[in-house]
Amino acid sequence: MFPSEHQTKFEKLRGHFIAGLPKREAELEELVSNLMMNGACATTLEALYFETHKLAGISGTYGLHGIGQLAEAISSQLDKRRAETLSEKHINELLVATDLLTEKLRQASARS
Repeated sequence: MFPSEHQTKFEKLRGHFIAGLPKREAELEELVSNLMMNGACATTLEALYFETHKLAGISGTYGLHGIGQLAEAISSQLDKRRAETLSEKHINELLVATDLLTEKLRQASARS
């Protein structure tokens, strides 16, 4: 993958990323909780979009392709619906997808 002198640095960065997954999971859980309590609040949806978008972008770099793909699917759905009022059906789909994502984050964190 990398020349040997960079592999150690990459593994250290990957370890740091994985160690931060519980924090990312907690942030997502808090956003989902806000969404459940307050409905489709634009501020919460925007924060959820940015968190999933960031996860989608970096996860694949560290070999966590399943997390990256799921985060990308969530952020894409949120991006498409930015100008709309989300229906209850869309909110429920978002909650299910986010629950799957946080479970993947837990699993990746536990494996390290």
